[in-house]
Amino acid sequence: MDFEFWHPLSFLQRIFNFDLKVWKENLEKKSENLNDGFGLLKMEWDSQFFGADVSKISFLNPEKFNSERFNKYINKEENGLSKHIFIEVPSEAVGCFGLLSGLGFSLVESRLTYFHLLDHLPTPLNNSRKASKVDIPYLKKVASQAVNDFDRYHADPFFTTRMANNYLETYIENCVNGFSECVFVPDLDQVPYSFVALSRLKEDSWFEKEPLFRIPLTACLPENKGWHYLLCLEALHYAKNNNAKCLVMTTQTTNKAVIHNCEKLGFKLGSCTHIFSKSF
Repeated sequence: MDFEFWHPLSFLQRIFNFDLKVWKENLEKKSENLNDGFGLLKMEWDSQFFGADVSKISFLNPEKFNSERFNKYINKEENGLSKHIFIEVPSEAVGCFGLLSGLGFSLVESRLTYFHLLDHLPTPLNNSRKASKVDIPYLKKVASQAVNDFDRYHADPFFTTRMANNYLETYIENCVNGFSECVFVPDLDQVPYSFVALSRLKEDSWFEKEPLFRIPLTACLPENKGWHYLLCLEALHYAKNNNAKCLVMTTQTTNKAVIHNCEKLGFKLGSCTHIFSKSF
């Protein structure tokens, strides 16, 4: 398959007939060193948050790849910070797996991305509400307690448990403060906190004609069994009521509870991908 420039949601092309040309052109402008079969995209926010030089491989062509130039490029001294490089690879791009392993990259996460066309939704129970700033301390606590040991931050040895938990706490705080469309929480007395964050996909011009939503983060404590399903259902209805054509959600291949809820809610599997990383 063509994996020179690959988008995690490219499977939606067969449904909505999206044109990736503009997205590819924008990514080319942002990426560094495209002439040796690879491109790197500096992750500015991640670098600042983790205190490291964090980059994503945005372009990879195994046939044109120059490993000597790649190693020279990533090992050049810049600011003395430790470096962390990652890439998301679709399961179909088998030619990349051996290449990345030979370069010292390790597999840290395997993930599934589901999509829902917002049809045939079960009736919502109307027992949830949107979180506000007063909920943030409780949501941060849930985010750092209801973790999945197999998500990319907890599974990657580059990140300590504290770093991974702090990232999730900061992420959900930012979601409530406007990074996402809204965050749904239970609206019943004596029910512990759980949450489902919901975002509009705005970052790519190819989404503009078809409003799409994403669930970027969820957390549900064991004593809140069933609330992941209920809050995701609320998110689906919210997206539909706001004229969305589709909602997507990604989880790890090990997260059987979320996979079960996706199937129960009528989601369909869009893609299977793998996160490889290298730190030094």
